[in-house]
Amino acid sequence: MSRALSILQQWQINSTKFLLRSSSFPQGLSVNAGRTKCPTLCFCRQIQTVTYDIVNASYVPTSQTKQQQQKKTTDKAPDLLESVGAFQKLPMVMPSVDILYSALRKAKRVPPTKGIANIAKRERNRGAKQLDALMKELAIPLREYLENFPKRRYLHPYEQSLIELTLGDGNYEEVLRKVDTLRKKVVSVGKEHASVCAKSLTKREALERLNEGLEKLEETFKREGKAVDDLLNIAKTLRAMPVVDLETPTLCLVGAPNVGKSSLVRILSTGKPEVCNYPFTTRGILMGHIAFEFQHFQVTDTPGLLKRCDEDRNNLEKLTLAVLTHLPTAILYVHDLTGECGTSASDQFVIYKEIKERFSDHLWLDVVSKCDLLQESPVVFIAEDGNNGHLEMARYHKMGPSGAIRVSVKSGEGLDELKVKVHGLLVAQMKRIGNMKTTEGCSVWCWSSVVE
Repeated sequence: MSRALSILQQWQINSTKFLLRSSSFPQGLSVNAGRTKCPTLCFCRQIQTVTYDIVNASYVPTSQTKQQQQKKTTDKAPDLLESVGAFQKLPMVMPSVDILYSALRKAKRVPPTKGIANIAKRERNRGAKQLDALMKELAIPLREYLENFPKRRYLHPYEQSLIELTLGDGNYEEVLRKVDTLRKKVVSVGKEHASVCAKSLTKREALERLNEGLEKLEETFKREGKAVDDLLNIAKTLRAMPVVDLETPTLCLVGAPNVGKSSLVRILSTGKPEVCNYPFTTRGILMGHIAFEFQHFQVTDTPGLLKRCDEDRNNLEKLTLAVLTHLPTAILYVHDLTGECGTSASDQFVIYKEIKERFSDHLWLDVVSKCDLLQESPVVFIAEDGNNGHLEMARYHKMGPSGAIRVSVKSGEGLDELKVKVHGLLVAQMKRIGNMKTTEGCSVWCWSSVVE
């Protein structure tokens, strides 16, 4: 039966005239003539108790154990990353052949334990140690890859979209699962054969068990080592993805295929995308940079969008939508009214209205490209029947969206005006990003104040 205990220590203080003169006793304590009553001072010292749990056959304070458990839980479930750049931190993956032959060379150089005089014991010791060394040399790199390749659910939403649209849905996780399966098989086979070799009775039997174990491990790794090569290709692909700085204003060029987005990226930034006269020349997200008066900005070229619903879009179109959805970008929408891009002006108008409505919260600038060819291109007229949609369509066919800048990369028309407008747009985007950071900081500060 547990009870709270207290230690009471009592000291008697002899009566003195000084004590009687200087001490003020509580009410009810009196001093009679010829007789002195001495007060008794009592001191109480509380016992501090700490509970302990038995962990690994030793006594460890419970509080420390809980802290360690919380730390392990935190390590297993990191928070969602609020910045991009995880792909550039991926480990360098060695080809499966290099891992295998490097492990074999290191394992065969492992000597037996010194001081073993018996030949049979020495050989089985050497065999067991070499098999164990080979198992570790094969399994440790695989474990490091699994630890350093991030889980997709913990990545930034933009990078999650890149993995899905570039590698295919579920392929990233499937390759990591195969690598983990290979690691487990290597560990299982290595331990099994090392144990068998350690039980050999003769030198010859130990050598046979050693060779058998080496062959089995090599066969297992060769048979399923393709998973490591697949992981190597994934690392190369992801590491080559462009890095977007979330705190740097970004200009995203959007439009139908072959409307001249890549040509404008070459004019406006340091980016050098491929420029060809056929649709979907841009087959990924390409980055460039702009420097205006010691200010640095980003420009991204995106694949073209077609007139269709999201379910029917290909992965290139979904990449464009992922950039607009997950990154703080200003939009430079490019229109081609000449009819040479392969997408009619009517279809471009429908695409434009859909994207404009979906991303209405973005800063926006419209550009009509190839204006040097517009005079030669046929103009489509629509009868004015009072329908506002028809009137807007007719106006779009003639001039493009209201307030659009007409430019021509070939003749240079409108490029100076475009650069000035782009600079103003990116400066406004910079202010917007700064305001967002300030608002988030104030929200965090206010919340912490409320909690305190």
